[in-house]
Amino acid sequence: MQRQRGVTLIGFIFLAALVASLGIIAFRAIPIYNEFFTVKKIIKSINTESSEATPADIRKQFDLKASADYVYDIKSRDLDITKENGRVVVSVTYSKTVPLFANVSLLFDFEASNRK
Repeated sequence: MQRQRGVTLIGFIFLAALVASLGIIAFRAIPIYNEFFTVKKIIKSINTESSEATPADIRKQFDLKASADYVYDIKSRDLDITKENGRVVVSVTYSKTVPLFANVSLLFDFEASNRK
C-alpha cells in the first residue's frame, strides 16, 4: 500500500487560522502605514526654503495638503517646527493604536521629518 500524503484536517485548520490571523493584522496595518507615508510625503513637500516661511504658513500648507490626501489623524498643531543651522525643520512624532479583537491591540510609533 502506498503511503498517503497531504494535509490532515487538524493541520489544515491550524494553517487556515494562522493565515487568517496574519491577514487580519495585515489589513489593519496597511492603512496605518499608508497614512504614515502620506504624512512623510507631505512634510517633505512643504516649502520651507523661502525666507518668508513662518510656522503659520507651514501649518497652513500642511492642512491644505493633508485634507487633499485624506490624512485625518495628524493635524497641523501636531507639527514640531524648529530652526536648525539656518534651515526650517518640520517633524512630527505620533503613536497610533489599532484594536484587533477583545483586549488585543497593535501599537505603532511613527516619526517623520524633512531633515536631510
